[in-house]
Amino acid sequence: MATSFKIKAVEELRKAKKVERELEATAHAASEENKLAKQKINAERLAAKMARIEKGEKPVVAVLKVVEPVAEIEVAVKPKPKAKAKAKAKAKAKPIVKKKPTKAKK
Repeated sequence: MATSFKIKAVEELRKAKKVERELEATAHAASEENKLAKQKINAERLAAKMARIEKGEKPVVAVLKVVEPVAEIEVAVKPKPKAKAKAKAKAKAKPIVKKKPTKAKK
């Protein structure tokens, strides 16, 4: 038997799920739009490249600027003092005491 609080809970759950589905749909639409924009840019780039190849132009090469290395600065690093090892407590060996045989009771 369904009670009013259970019916309300189910209705609230349905509303929450509907809102979640709407959010997911908008996020999916945005990602698809972004994906299509990237594909369009890539297609334009490839078309421009193919046009250059058909014309016989040399490929465009990115020129990197050569930067002279800066003189390295030496920093004196002081080694950390090593912690002295603590003396381990040695277990004292117990002297072995030989037991004398006991006399049998009569």
